[in-house]
Amino acid sequence: MECCDTDIFGSVPLPNSMNEILDLAREHSADRRNVHLWRGQSNIAWPIHSSAYRRLIRTNRIVNERSMQSYEEYLLGHATHQGYRFELGRELSDFELLAKLQHHGAATRLIDCSRNIMAALWFACASEPDKTGLLFGVHSDHLGGGENKPETRQYKDIFNGLEQFKHPQTWQPPVVSKRIAAQGAQFLYSTMVDCKMGSLAIEEEKKTYIAIGISPAFKKIALEELAGLFDIRYLTLFPDIDGFGYANSQQFDQHESERW
Repeated sequence: MECCDTDIFGSVPLPNSMNEILDLAREHSADRRNVHLWRGQSNIAWPIHSSAYRRLIRTNRIVNERSMQSYEEYLLGHATHQGYRFELGRELSDFELLAKLQHHGAATRLIDCSRNIMAALWFACASEPDKTGLLFGVHSDHLGGGENKPETRQYKDIFNGLEQFKHPQTWQPPVVSKRIAAQGAQFLYSTMVDCKMGSLAIEEEKKTYIAIGISPAFKKIALEELAGLFDIRYLTLFPDIDGFGYANSQQFDQHESERW
């Protein structure tokens, strides 16, 4: 299998088929559980940063844990004032509100991932067609948190203790929308760090993560196979009115979102 050298992730494999991607994932797990959380980025030259980090770095020379907490508490306060803390008659916890804001496009420290490698592959291929993409998996043995657990603690109680951990935490949001279910949505988060791979605290050991390059040539092939074999495409990953509207916007031909 070909490899390419990158500034951020070192030498990464460049698979040419779905089978090769699955083989790489299995080989990385070795004798461990074959469970990763996956993130797809359309350009391998991008570090792994949260949207909040990218927002804050525009006007700050340094983004640290103190400035991130100040920003997110400001965001939660404004969202609460606007009435967004209530969902279907229930008051959301701080973390649930943060996840809701992230889901609707606000910049938070939460980093979108998927429990489904194929959904993450789609995101690695869906834009930047002339750039090599990144399929990034973090093995579950190197994550705090888990799946199917509520998070009812106050913001300070969650994030004040994060600095002791050198690995990411994860949380599965409740299925409050079709989009969350369709994408197998999961969040990664950590205290703010400044390392080569980005602002997410990840142990730089090969057993911790796997970085896979997705070449421009394979992006086109993968998108066709994801749609044809797995029915993974824009309309199925964004099965709501916003997704329908975008798929039928002026940016696409009339039948472009249909499989045949």
